[in-house]
Amino acid sequence: MRRNNGARRGTSLLPLLCCLLCSVCFALPTTDVAAASAKSETAPSTLYVKGAPMAPGAITVHPAGQTSNSLDDYDDAADDEVIADPLEPWNRFWFRFNNFFYLHVAKPAYQGYAAITPPQLRSGFSNFFHNLWFPVRFVNNILQFRLFEAGVEFGRFFINTTTTLGFANIARDKKTIVPVDPSGEDFGQTLGRWGIGHGFYIVWPFIGPSSPRDTLGRIGDLFADPFFYVSPWELATGSEMYLRFNDLGELLPLYEDMRRAAVDPYIAMRQAYVNYRRVQVNR
Repeated sequence: MRRNNGARRGTSLLPLLCCLLCSVCFALPTTDVAAASAKSETAPSTLYVKGAPMAPGAITVHPAGQTSNSLDDYDDAADDEVIADPLEPWNRFWFRFNNFFYLHVAKPAYQGYAAITPPQLRSGFSNFFHNLWFPVRFVNNILQFRLFEAGVEFGRFFINTTTTLGFANIARDKKTIVPVDPSGEDFGQTLGRWGIGHGFYIVWPFIGPSSPRDTLGRIGDLFADPFFYVSPWELATGSEMYLRFNDLGELLPLYEDMRRAAVDPYIAMRQAYVNYRRVQVNR
């Protein structure tokens, strides 16, 4: 009880800050996001506009018949970030374990669940779970000094909660002063923006790809996770596991496509994870 009271006192000013941010972000004229981004010096997010034009020299054209005699250029791809993998035997073991679990346990279970659960209900629970994780996104926007993004997150949370208790994402199509990525911010991204690197690659059972930085980030996010304060813990854990299971419909097809296309699925997963997190940190 002492911890909860302290948290309430520590966050007593947050509603005032939230209201100010929300009013600023939603009260300003709803100009076109792509046009606003074009006026700024930073590149717009590819989630809202088509990709920015390539820089001069990004593509090199060789005359017919003249090609490079070396394949070493592939090792220096600018878009690929290299991560140390000193625990590769451990990681490959848990990668195989997770692969078996996803395809032979989780996938059949989800297919049975989807067969008896209406898609509208699954979508509603997915929206509810995303709305429930608002504190994680909000706190990490504040920690990254993204105050306008924090205001947008609060505004969306307020609209969705007061209208449908979060079961419908009504605020999704509302124009905002700044674009906000739907996946939001987490503490691992915050650590990355503070200049902390991954360290090395590690695969955890059930969780999947990670690193010391992102593992610490998951622990940090627990303190902003509403389920962390639900008692008894069995109810909190069971509820969050169900909501994560409900979201497997979007994750499993992506995992299967990557696995089928890769020569070595382990290497493909490792590189995809590192590149994805790099994009999230740098956006």
